[in-house]
Amino acid sequence: MGGRQLFNKATANLAATALGLLLSTAGCGGSSGTPFGGADAGDAPSGPTVAQSCADLAQAQCAKRMICSNGVSITRLYGSMDTCISRVTAQCTAGLAAPQSGNSASLAEQCVAAYPQLACADFLDGVLTDVCAPLGPRAAGQPCAFNGQCASGFCSGTKNATCGTCAPSPAVGDSCATSSCGHGQTCVLTTTMCEDYGASAATCSTASPCGSGLACTGILSTAVSSGTCQVAATEVGAACGGTMPGCSGTLGLYCAGAVGAKACAAIAFASEGMPCGELSTTSHVECTAGGCYTATGLAGTTEVGTCKADAADGAACDTVLGPACLTPARCVPTGAGSAGLCTFPSGATCG
Repeated sequence: MGGRQLFNKATANLAATALGLLLSTAGCGGSSGTPFGGADAGDAPSGPTVAQSCADLAQAQCAKRMICSNGVSITRLYGSMDTCISRVTAQCTAGLAAPQSGNSASLAEQCVAAYPQLACADFLDGVLTDVCAPLGPRAAGQPCAFNGQCASGFCSGTKNATCGTCAPSPAVGDSCATSSCGHGQTCVLTTTMCEDYGASAATCSTASPCGSGLACTGILSTAVSSGTCQVAATEVGAACGGTMPGCSGTLGLYCAGAVGAKACAAIAFASEGMPCGELSTTSHVECTAGGCYTATGLAGTTEVGTCKADAADGAACDTVLGPACLTPARCVPTGAGSAGLCTFPSGATCG
């Protein structure tokens, strides 16, 4: 890593899937026929509507994502603010339609009110307040599409499937090959295991990443496999690498240049079909709402690949070779291989 804190688009997609299921559906769930998810059919409407609460949640969540990353996270995951708002709104609406959800339109508004007090690092790392992650009634082993249907607050097995099952929230070291990870966790691509984000001063490595706003510092060569999480540099031109902190990938920076003269530079973004990855020591390119792929799959941090834009709902996708699906859709294989179709989550199909 050499002090570099490069942001892999696949990590972004995995994080987005986990955060989307935890956040976008956190304030959304229950019955779409009533303003409150848990209201009886005969109750008089007295609270926010599904449409209003989901619109408010989308505005709050996308604005938070914009503010906390200077817009970089919007570019990585959605491409534009309008797309972020439309996708989060649609996911919230689907969550509200899911049967037996502990979420409701009124809870969505409470979650919206909590966003201003939520630290950016917590938001980006999926650490939520309770009001943004209410629990449902379904026990372990019962079918689900959203976390809010489960008593555990976690719906397992939904990474590449329409439906999953309620299960305990993942522990550190649990597999994330077919599921997202829990609050404050990330799916490490090289091990496909869930790991907690490292706090300041925590030991870090390629398999133990630091939380948002931090960089793994002190990995000077391949002979030194671990470092410590330190506050990342946030300005273009700041010294980085070696014993110096890395650069904030959250804000779209990477550590560029020759050894001994490294400085933070802005990551460039490219569209469908353009080269991406580590083009040179002074050029790192990521993909706008897409992933960087080689002929065998996602490009590693030092490889060069080609951008594949995230596919639209119903379009072809591939869980290995790409493209992935536009968040929060899931690439559901149509056969024994990795090729499939992008499917938008819907609790109505999961019993």
